[in-house]
Order: sequence, then C-alpha cells, then structure tokens
Amino acid sequence: MKHMRRPNKEFVKAKLSVIEFPEVCPVCLDPAEDLVFITVLDRLRQDDHIGTSWSRQDDKISSALSSAKGYATFAVPTCMSHGSRSVRTFRTRLVAIVGFFVMFYPVLYFLLELNATSYYSEPVMSTWIGLIGSILILLGSLLYGLFPRALERKLRFVDMARSKDVVVLRIQNREYRTRFLEANGLNAEIVGTEDA
Repeated sequence: MKHMRRPNKEFVKAKLSVIEFPEVCPVCLDPAEDLVFITVLDRLRQDDHIGTSWSRQDDKISSALSSAKGYATFAVPTCMSHGSRSVRTFRTRLVAIVGFFVMFYPVLYFLLELNATSYYSEPVMSTWIGLIGSILILLGSLLYGLFPRALERKLRFVDMARSKDVVVLRIQNREYRTRFLEANGLNAEIVGTEDA
C-alpha cells in the first residue's frame, strides 16, 4: 500500500493584490513596532526581454517602469528586536565577503607555517593558536554575513507570479500562520510543497 504524502503545512498561497500581514512579529508574536520591507522578484520576469526596448531607444521611463513591474515590495510588521536592524543587508553580506578574503591569507599562512614547523621539528603551539584563531574569525564573519536571521527563517517568500496574482510564503510559526490565514480570509490557503 502506497503512503500518501501529507502536504507541508508551512506553505501558504495568498492573493498578491490584497495580502495583509498580522500586526504581530512573525518570530516571537510580540506586538508590531517596526516594518521590514521585503522585495520579491516575479518568477516570470526572467522570460521577458525588457533590455530590447532600451536598444530600440524607446521611452526609457516607460521601460524602467515596466521592468519594475516584475517586483513586489511587502511591508511586514515585526517587533523591534526582529525588525529592520536585525535583517541582513548588503553591508552585512559584504562583511562576510571581505572577512573571507582578509582571513583566507592568514589561514593559508598558518597552514604553510604548520607544515614548515613540523618538517623542521620546531614548536608548533603558537602556529596552532594562530591557525585556530584565524579560522574562528573567518567562520564568525561568514556566519554573521550569510546565516539567515530569525525573521528570514520564520517567514520566507517562495514564489510570486503577478500575472496570476499569487504569492507563496513559507511560514514556520504555526500561530503566526493561523493569524495570517485569518487576516487574509478567503484570499489565502495552505498548499503542499508540490502546489507551491
């Protein structure tokens, strides 16, 4: 007998034009005090060739506006601790990239030094301390810049299609998901992963 797969109840499909977010934080359910603006790219925009209108010297403003239609920005209410200060920005991602390139060379240096000290039978304790310290700083900068914050883990925009007026979200917090469904009424429903 074949087991039927139960739908993943974390995925919610909502109507894009009338979507509403509850006035509580998606992470901790505290009352909302901040707004986080999340911009999502339409999945169908990659099939459009907006760049061709630029080469034909059409009206550049209308071309820019038509290309902007492939984006939607959502204002998500959050508490202060999970709000706009805690979300990853370009600057925090840049910290990870710079940290990697800055700390890669000390790690490489200490690895080569470790090889040389073991070859010449010299004390290796200071080399090990330098290597471990460099690796910890490297990993710390990568975690700081690349690891998703609590809000990004609890509420994620999976897909969006403007032509179908649909957005699919993954909401991990069960109580927030219930409140989201209540706020959107008939305009939102739980879908399985294959429907998303």
